[in-house]
Amino acid sequence: MKGKYEFEVRSKKVVFRFEIKRNITVIKGDSASGKTTLLNMMYEYLLNGRESGFTVSTNAKYYVYLRDMPGRSWQETFEPLKNTVIFIEENNNFIFSREFAEYVLSSGNYFVFISRSPLKMLPYSIHEIYEIKTRKKQADVRQVFCDFQELYSNFPDVKNNRMSVVVTEDSNSGYEFYSALFEKNEVISAEGNSNIVNVLKEQTAKNMFVIADGAVFGSMVEDCFEFVVHNLDKRISMWMPESFEYILLKAGIIQNNKIDAILDNPSEYIECKRYPSWERFFTEILICFSDEKYKYYKTFESLLCASV
Repeated sequence: MKGKYEFEVRSKKVVFRFEIKRNITVIKGDSASGKTTLLNMMYEYLLNGRESGFTVSTNAKYYVYLRDMPGRSWQETFEPLKNTVIFIEENNNFIFSREFAEYVLSSGNYFVFISRSPLKMLPYSIHEIYEIKTRKKQADVRQVFCDFQELYSNFPDVKNNRMSVVVTEDSNSGYEFYSALFEKNEVISAEGNSNIVNVLKEQTAKNMFVIADGAVFGSMVEDCFEFVVHNLDKRISMWMPESFEYILLKAGIIQNNKIDAILDNPSEYIECKRYPSWERFFTEILICFSDEKYKYYKTFESLLCASV
């Protein structure tokens, strides 16, 4: 499954409009923010169509999982679903299990989770964590219009950051690159994104600059954000590009119009069953276009490299 999927969920009182563009999306927010209302409307429309009093307009097949059904496991419920956007209500604890994470990454479906807690088992993007926001509510308009707003699109901008210490999650080529780029600074490898906060806690220095792969940092970004906010005296800035490979592709080192087309609209090319995260996709793209022994197939949706 790949591509972007538009949704408009409507009742007489409220309209939700949003777009799903990756295989894992997380909707957060406090109680009474509209999360449960949205899923209940979509669920009722699935069961009863327009007789429900709601309408759902979308270019996707979708399914809503609110709670366990007596005598039926989540495995039995999801197994028949193919190329489907699956919405899952919070309070379903199986979403935190390793077994479910393995299913998500291999199923080829898109998933939208209502969850206030991070999903530590899953690699999802910082850009696919949202809260529901009311955009329009006027005295002469009966309906309330709501959409999704990114929670972590930007970290606090720390001005005059001298970057005395650079912390990167990379330990191989990425670390070597940043060590050369910031040769006048101390560059530390966190040896993986899950260890970034621990490394920050160990540092006594101020003016720290942190680099993490945003495409798979979603489950860690909340902890990192809280540490930054509670330690403003450390003057921590963060940069979270999609991945190190994405930076190289975006830099134009490899001149190819196909690369530009892919980077302009990755959703249209990334088959989620083969690439559970965009990071993995960009790695293969970089290999395919940079290795002189390989050529890129004309039908590049398959993303196969073949010997020349």
